[in-house]
Amino acid sequence: MSNKRKSPKKEKQPSVSIIQLFRFSTFGERILMLLATILSIAVGVIQPCSILIYGKFLGTLTGSLSDIDSLLDITAPVIHIMAYLGTAVLVSAYASNCLWILTGESQTRRIRIMYLHAVLRQDMSWFDKAGEGSLNTRLATDTQLIQDGISEKFGLIITLVAQFIAGVVVAFVQGWRLAILILVVLPLLAITVVVMSHNMRKYIRLAQASYADAGSVAEQTFNAIRTVYSFSLQQRMVNLYEVQLEKARKMGIKRGITIGAGFAVFMFLFFASYALILWYGAKLVSQSQMKGPTVLVVFLSMMMGCMAFIRLPTNLSALSGACGAAFKIFEIIDRVPDIDPDSNQGLIPDHVEGALEFKNVMFKYPTRPDVTILKDLSLKVKPGMTVAFVGASGSGKSTSIQLIQRFYDPLSGQVSLDGHDLKTLNLKWLRQQIGVVSQEPVLFNMTIRQNLLMGVSEKISNEQIIEACKEANCHSFISQLPQGYDTIVGDFGSMLSGGQKQRIAIARAILKNPTILLLDEATSALDTQSERLVQNALDRAAAKRTTIVVAHRLSTIRNADLIVVMDHGEIAEQGKHEELIAKNGSYADLVRKQTIDTKREGSDDDTDSTKTEEQLEQEEMNILRKKITREMSRRSGHELTKVLSVNEKTPDDSPEELDAYELKLKKEKEEKKMMKKQKAPTWKVLRDMRQEYMWIFIGTVTSVIAGCVFPVYGFLFSKIIILISVPGTVIEQGPMQGVNLYAFIFLIIGILAFFGFGGQNWAFEVAGENYTKRLRLKVFAAYLRQEVGFFDEEDNNTGSLISTLAVDAKNVNELVTRVWGDVVAMFSTIIFGLIVAMVHSWALTLIILCFSPFIIATTAYERQVQRGFEDNTKKANAQSGKVAGEAIREVRTVASLNKQDYFEQRYIHATERPHRLALKKAYLSSIAYALNKGVNIYTSCVAFYAGVRLIMDRMIDFPQMFTSMTVIMTTAESAGRSSTFVSTFAKAKVSAIASFGIIERQPKIDPDLEGIEPKVGSLNGDIEFENIKFRYPARPKQAIFDGEFNLKGKANQTIALVGPSGCGKSTTIGMLQRWYDPLEGKVSLDNQDVKSYSLHNLRSHMALVSQEPSLFDMTIEENLRFGIVDGVEVSQQEIEEACKAANIHEFIISLPDGYKTRVGDKGSQLSGGQKQRIAIARALLRKPRVLLLDEATSALDSDSEKAVQKAIDTILDQGGRTTITIAHRLSTIQNADLICVIKNGKVVEQGSHWELLNLDGVYAGLVKEQSLTVL
Repeated sequence: MSNKRKSPKKEKQPSVSIIQLFRFSTFGERILMLLATILSIAVGVIQPCSILIYGKFLGTLTGSLSDIDSLLDITAPVIHIMAYLGTAVLVSAYASNCLWILTGESQTRRIRIMYLHAVLRQDMSWFDKAGEGSLNTRLATDTQLIQDGISEKFGLIITLVAQFIAGVVVAFVQGWRLAILILVVLPLLAITVVVMSHNMRKYIRLAQASYADAGSVAEQTFNAIRTVYSFSLQQRMVNLYEVQLEKARKMGIKRGITIGAGFAVFMFLFFASYALILWYGAKLVSQSQMKGPTVLVVFLSMMMGCMAFIRLPTNLSALSGACGAAFKIFEIIDRVPDIDPDSNQGLIPDHVEGALEFKNVMFKYPTRPDVTILKDLSLKVKPGMTVAFVGASGSGKSTSIQLIQRFYDPLSGQVSLDGHDLKTLNLKWLRQQIGVVSQEPVLFNMTIRQNLLMGVSEKISNEQIIEACKEANCHSFISQLPQGYDTIVGDFGSMLSGGQKQRIAIARAILKNPTILLLDEATSALDTQSERLVQNALDRAAAKRTTIVVAHRLSTIRNADLIVVMDHGEIAEQGKHEELIAKNGSYADLVRKQTIDTKREGSDDDTDSTKTEEQLEQEEMNILRKKITREMSRRSGHELTKVLSVNEKTPDDSPEELDAYELKLKKEKEEKKMMKKQKAPTWKVLRDMRQEYMWIFIGTVTSVIAGCVFPVYGFLFSKIIILISVPGTVIEQGPMQGVNLYAFIFLIIGILAFFGFGGQNWAFEVAGENYTKRLRLKVFAAYLRQEVGFFDEEDNNTGSLISTLAVDAKNVNELVTRVWGDVVAMFSTIIFGLIVAMVHSWALTLIILCFSPFIIATTAYERQVQRGFEDNTKKANAQSGKVAGEAIREVRTVASLNKQDYFEQRYIHATERPHRLALKKAYLSSIAYALNKGVNIYTSCVAFYAGVRLIMDRMIDFPQMFTSMTVIMTTAESAGRSSTFVSTFAKAKVSAIASFGIIERQPKIDPDLEGIEPKVGSLNGDIEFENIKFRYPARPKQAIFDGEFNLKGKANQTIALVGPSGCGKSTTIGMLQRWYDPLEGKVSLDNQDVKSYSLHNLRSHMALVSQEPSLFDMTIEENLRFGIVDGVEVSQQEIEEACKAANIHEFIISLPDGYKTRVGDKGSQLSGGQKQRIAIARALLRKPRVLLLDEATSALDSDSEKAVQKAIDTILDQGGRTTITIAHRLSTIQNADLICVIKNGKVVEQGSHWELLNLDGVYAGLVKEQSLTVL
């Protein structure tokens, strides 16, 4: 399913310098960043300085123990200084963090805007190479990486560097002998962290690559869910998914072993270093080379400096990532395109006639330099002429239109307008003279009025808009909409039919009042009814302008002034319709292919029975009203107002997508409230993790050990400091006494920490990876058990499902692995720490305990707010990214409309709200950061004061005070680090509810239910629909069939279904395959209700070929084998026979890799006709009794259609199966045994082609609209 990856040689990723990273900052921002830098340095320096005060306090206290009554007076000044330092670090931390986030956010927003401006400025050859998806991804992810590098993490790097330098300086000034030993020992810790981080990143990268491949399998599956269900591919896709998950699991376990081993070694070295350093410090004290409190100061300041150094690589990687991401972003911002819409250069003629000329034009696409598209093309088009280009795909028709718009420049020759080479004309002016209507009309997610105004550069009155819409034949249906011209068209114009979108696009082009009108297959994808309305509008629009038309349906261009037949980049024929017919050449041959036989020998011409435009308009309106009704039923009243109406403001003042974003946030908040009320299914998860019980047990035991380590460390540390600080304490003792004993115990603690932290991380990582794989697989398999209607729901789109698979399983396993481990460790720490501290001084313990929740809360709050800040910023940027994504996705339309500046302003407006949200979060995040930096200093002040008072009251002595204080503060800090499980638990709970919700969901059409299972090939193929009533589950207000739909087909018949869009043709195929079940009535196969068959068996007797064939990113042979029924053996010869029948074998063997050729994502390496014929071959390999053809040729050009239709005709001639075919092009179904015309939810006419022509009803009218007369 995924491409095999070769391990590429490691190349240095290009990046910008740190100074260049800030190149887009303003002067004011630079001043603020300078201030933030000073404050960040202050934060880093103050903390080691506070240790100096700490040491001074201990020295003063231990030196004054003989005068207990004066202790408070003696120590009060030191406590006050400590409090002042706490305040200084609090203010500095808040201000610096806040300033870095504010300046970083502002710069990143500016970079995003400049990036979008640069992207929309580029020429089309650049887009062909860049790819829209990667450009959107850069805007979303690379700019986020830049923000990570220039915001608070940059400030944190400065703080850590300052803390490291200050810590080292303080240590060396106070006691250089001990500092040197620490400097020698602690790099071992740094090396351990670096090695662990390096290996961890390697395994994470490999695991992510496998997860990406698994995501690709899932994405292709969900995108082609109907194909997967039709061919019963669920288990095969699950197996493919499992292969990739297994690779990821193995990498994850290696990562777990790396983390476990790394933590084990680190913690052992950590405590062993403590033992050595404190033992040596005691020696120096005994030799009178240092004082006890000085040992403490040197040790703690050096440790603080080295811990800062160890934390640097993580934050430096964010800076490195920012520099790397900025390289490509800045490169695009700096790129000046060859065809530059920003340029003011170029001629702007006073008057334009509209004469076009191609002079000896040769052209190759930059991405395909080996393929010549246009060869020495010469053609003159007089002002006001309508010129039509016809010919096979790839002959250069659409390319000519793109050259006229100057999307590309010819390699040689020239294209001119009124005698001026297009290169000499001002680009914006040129495109303003051109109106374009393409095959897929591009409407943006805004109101009809705003879409219409996209075509104009000056103010337009409402009367002019209405006049243009009347000319485009769309005013009538717009005025009947509830909100008229202020109706929002939805994403991709989804609220409108194809014909309606097309006519609005025509009106937009007319409003532009262009001298030149370019129509690129403007009706090819429409049904007959829509095509007629659109064609009438096009004929009117072309009457006064120079018009270039590209068309596959030749009935639409027979009245052109000049028809140009293109063949491989050259003009094969040119002339009027009658002249070319008389030549009996290529054009006449194309006409014959598309002509429907409407006469029998000796019969008279039929009278015209086509409908009036008013009738067609009314039918369209009925369909649209159903869409609106559906939308009304689905949305709340408030949201509906946003969908159907906006105030008459400029688009910049009322960006509807922001309102939708607010609604989405509101909905998410409501969902979160509901989730909070639900209990976490912890026991369900535990039961589901039975296979991991051994690992969970090991992780739990080692978590208890890890939790007890830090209180013991605090106890031992305090004992050693007391021994070397209190005057008169004997230091030189036996090998297992005093400092020697405590140093040895430190080594034992190191060994326990080795097993505790190593075992905890290793066991839970292994358990987590194993369970993540199984849960992901379960959820994926559960998705593939659901009915098709499940995937129609808005919340179950491919993106959401992929995201759920990627995130939820990982979160759920943390519920009983990481969360469980943190909870066990935290409670072990708290319980053991409290026991030790209370034994020494219950009074002081209780006083400090009042602050402990605050220490725990600030640590947890900092991490939680930071995570929330990142999540909300990403969500907000994703929403504004939709605006940018729409502009990038439809860049050709944006460029042809000259609306780059408009979309840039729209994006700026869309980013205002996320920007304000980010600033608000910055203030909150900085509060948490500052509190976390200052709270320990404040707690120490309170502990010092309380301890001194208790000593003065003779309730405790100094050793009791120091031991109790050290143990409880160490316990609180350790518990604070563990307490981050709170936010993890919240996420895990939501994910667990969602995951088990889908696993336990009972599908409405259950694939596991037993039923009758006839052998493959044993069915006759009789089908019947009786009194069918049906509505789509996602659109319950819109009736497709109201109980009057009846249809009966005999075995081996070819049954064709025709009718307008939305009449229910494709719905019949869906019900026959049981994608959906009717609300009432019965669908039968061989006189048995389809519900009585087992689902897998039912679908094994059928095969589907749809309009857009779904091929998977694998080889041609693998795609073909997906058609084979499970358990049936098929030889290579049979595969080749199927391909020969589908008219594709010769093409396949002409490829270098033959049947082993990869088709690319969605078959991107093949043309539409080639994909369709492979899909037909795949269907044939199934040897179906019922063949379903859903508009199998409607989106193809004439040549491709001919090849595919020939394959279909060959198959139909073979007989031996029942075939249901749906087609808009009636020429493809005139030989069907039974043609059924569906309208208003029932079959209104049925019979053979000739029988229906003689009826002179609906079908006869449709035939006349599509027929050409060969003169």
